[in-house]
Amino acid sequence: MKETYQLVSIKDGKQDMEDILLILKKIAAGSIRNDLKLLNYYQEVPVSYPAKIDKIDGDCVEVTVQPAQSAVLGLQKQTLLRSAAFPSGLGVHCFVEYVNVKNCFAVLGRFAYASIRAERRGAVRVNVDGLYPVSFMSDEQELCGNLQDISLTGIGMISSQLVPAGLAANGTLRLNLQNRTLSLPAEYIKTVTRDGQQIHAFSIMPDQQADKLIAQFIYSRQVEIIRNLKDQSL
Repeated sequence: MKETYQLVSIKDGKQDMEDILLILKKIAAGSIRNDLKLLNYYQEVPVSYPAKIDKIDGDCVEVTVQPAQSAVLGLQKQTLLRSAAFPSGLGVHCFVEYVNVKNCFAVLGRFAYASIRAERRGAVRVNVDGLYPVSFMSDEQELCGNLQDISLTGIGMISSQLVPAGLAANGTLRLNLQNRTLSLPAEYIKTVTRDGQQIHAFSIMPDQQADKLIAQFIYSRQVEIIRNLKDQSL
């Protein structure tokens, strides 16, 4: 979740939380429009549904949520709130103090304003399930691994291989998707280390046929992820 938002202070932590609670009280009372939604990113897929405020007790807000949202709250123990009533286009980050996944009920607390970085992404991205070998060739140098995540404009490769010295930025990225081998013009962007593995990021430029294939894969993966979340709430 930390990669998807950045905390923002308007006044100070205490005053900001009081202001957020006041807005939520007005939504609960019906004095301002209830457009409140919860937002989580699960395996890179945005999970966002309306929430109903049932009660506000002190610094805690009790809400009824949708089944998929309930499941992801149980897993991540935090969420983001979105409403036009929050100032300057900001969202709100909060922690899940309690959640009953089966009954779709949660208690939220420790509120702070947040800038939601993930909303600035140019394309929907999904994590993949299973092994999808990926290779990047550039000037006879090769970087190999497995697909970590994919969007219409970029790919993340997880690998134990370090970036070869002098690797040229532009090259060709090859992967097999839905029983089709794709060769995509690509540009190496950066590498980050996570849990002892290298995550290599590339931008890609698919042609019309590859774009359609990738879009179908992303959509089917999104449906699968949301279905799995709903199943966890049963």
